Amino acid sequence: MRSVLFLAVSALLTLSASAASGDAPGLIYLATWPHQILVFDTSQEKIIDHIDLTTDIAQQIVVSPDKKKLYGYTVKDNSIVTVDLAARKQISVFPLNEANRNVRLLGLAPDPSGKFLYSVGPSVIKQPDHYDIEPTKLIVIDLENHKISRSVDFPKDESLVGFWRIQMKFSPDAKYFYMFLGSVLVFDSQTLRLVEKIDLADPHVPGIANVIFNPVEEEPAEDPNEEPGKLTNVFMSTDPYVHRPVFGIAKIDLANLSFDFTPIAPATTLSMTPLLYTPDHSVGYTVAINGTPGNRRCEFWAFDMKTRKLINKKEFEGRNRFSFGLSADGAKILIYGAGYEIDVYDAKTFEFRRNIPLPGDMTSNIIVMPGPAAMARLASSETNSAVVH
Repeated sequence: MRSVLFLAVSALLTLSASAASGDAPGLIYLATWPHQILVFDTSQEKIIDHIDLTTDIAQQIVVSPDKKKLYGYTVKDNSIVTVDLAARKQISVFPLNEANRNVRLLGLAPDPSGKFLYSVGPSVIKQPDHYDIEPTKLIVIDLENHKISRSVDFPKDESLVGFWRIQMKFSPDAKYFYMFLGSVLVFDSQTLRLVEKIDLADPHVPGIANVIFNPVEEEPAEDPNEEPGKLTNVFMSTDPYVHRPVFGIAKIDLANLSFDFTPIAPATTLSMTPLLYTPDHSVGYTVAINGTPGNRRCEFWAFDMKTRKLINKKEFEGRNRFSFGLSADGAKILIYGAGYEIDVYDAKTFEFRRNIPLPGDMTSNIIVMPGPAAMARLASSETNSAVVH
């Protein structure tokens, strides 16, 4: 009983400390040229601070499991940087390159302990008169000892061509490491060996075939309002009988890798952005894109997540390339990327609110800090997991 009470109090203290540490609800972090991470306040709809990086610009940033740090990897020198969110400053940096070997990362995922980063990518060896490309490897980066501590060859039968900022997740017990490509690859997090492959062309679900998760032109977004241990997103598929394209909403349970596919309607587009939740999980938002640049139609779509029905949509002026985000409180939609500005829209009415100019082109994804409800769910999930173990 004492241990349960201690864990509950610890979780509440973690939640309180997190709220006071600078990652307050409404803050978003993103990297821009020349070498900085901006702090964007969605409630004020303006840039309120910036964090200088000493070596180079970040290509991807991820948040630590306790939401107190940012980790990123840089473009030119392939370094891992750590940023303290409370102090809003870089606290460590170390290169992955060695001599004439350059390590090229295709994504980052912090393990649940917060001590390691998992990634995948090739190394490029500069020779006197040519370059050699080494086989792609799964790698584990030790954040305390500042080095790659483990690596194994990536399965040769799997292709990473066309993938960038690959979506990677851990099971709640941290035993397995998932990579979402054309198939779902399941790796043992200790040995890094492939233990299972789920072929999305035939996921063994009645009426579903040729599944495509995250049918989007830009990188997948991390939803701070997602249920712990779950992954929810839109998907495209075809029925196996008349091969009609359909779209729907899928929920994946990362504990047992079970899938819940809900087909919604015939697909009118082959491109949709990630589905993002409101804090109470009542509404999910996405963008549907039809046509090609110069002659295409972009629409905001809102779904009732209980009935899985489309409840609102509106056309807006989309860019040639863009990414889609949602504030932690679910009140504002953000259109960003491939440029130096953020467009803010009202999530209920889809009306344009404001254009926010940035000091330089964006070079990374965005990190949306969780609001109070999401932090409470996270603290509860961590407490329950600790009690069970």
